[in-house]
Amino acid sequence: MRHLFIMLLVGVLGFGLAVDYAEARRMGGGGNVGSVSRSASPPTTANATQGQPRQGQAAGTPRAGGMGGMLGGLLAGGLLAALFFGGAFDELRMMDLLLIAGIAFLLFRLLARRRTAVAAGAAQPTQNQAQAHAFQSDVMPAAGSLGGLASEPEWFDRERFLGGAKEHFMTLQRAWDNNDFAQIQDYVTPELYNLLREERAQHPANNRTEIVRLFAELGSVQEIGSQAEATVIFHGIIDENGEHNEFNETWHLIRELRDEAPWYLQGIEQNNAA
Repeated sequence: MRHLFIMLLVGVLGFGLAVDYAEARRMGGGGNVGSVSRSASPPTTANATQGQPRQGQAAGTPRAGGMGGMLGGLLAGGLLAALFFGGAFDELRMMDLLLIAGIAFLLFRLLARRRTAVAAGAAQPTQNQAQAHAFQSDVMPAAGSLGGLASEPEWFDRERFLGGAKEHFMTLQRAWDNNDFAQIQDYVTPELYNLLREERAQHPANNRTEIVRLFAELGSVQEIGSQAEATVIFHGIIDENGEHNEFNETWHLIRELRDEAPWYLQGIEQNNAA
C-alpha cells in the first residue's frame, strides 16, 4: 500500500511538471495564419522584408514545449521512483514523509498558480472594450475616392491608425494569454477567429508572454471596391518563457468603406530577415 501511494504521488508530480513546462508563445504561435491583403506589397522599411504567406492555415513552427516538457516531467518522476523503489529510503521513514510533504507542497503551488491565471483571465474581458475599434477613422470616405489607389486615401489618419494598431497588438496579446476568445472575436474576422482557436489549443492554458519593446509601421493602405485593406509591420522584442525573442511580422487588416466602420485583423504573416 505504501509503494502504491508513493507511485501515485510520483506520477502526479511528473504530470504536473510536464504540463507546467509547456512552452508559451505569442498570438498566432509565431507563424503565418489567416489571409493576406489583396493589395499587399513588400514593406519598404529597412527593418523587414515580406515572407511568403501560407494562407488559410496556421504555419507549423517547431516547438520544444510539448514533448520536451512531458519527457522532463517523466524523467523527474522516474528519478524519484528509482529512489523510492531502489531501496534508497528503506531505512529513512521520516525522509519518506518529508519527500511526500514536499511533493504535496509543489502540487499545491502548481494548482494555486493556475487558479490565479484563470482568475486574471476572467477579470480581463471587459477592460478594453471601449478601445475595441480604435483603428476606425473619424471621417467618412469621400464619395469619389473608391477604387484602388497607390497613395493613402484622404480620409485615412496615419498617426491615429498606428496608435490604434499598437493598442490592438497589446490588447490581443493579453487576450491570447488569458485564452479570452470573447474579446479576440471583437478584433478579428470569423475565418481568422477559427484558425486562432485551433492554434491556441496547442498552447498552455496559463500562457504568459510580455511585450518588452514594440514598434509599428504602416506597410500599405488601399481601397478595393467597397472595402479598405491595410498592412501594419510590427517588430520588437517579446518575452516568451523568460527569453527575450525578436519578432517581425505583418498584420493584414480589412474594413468596410462606411462611417465609423472598424478594422478587423484577417491574417498574420511572418517577415523573413533580409
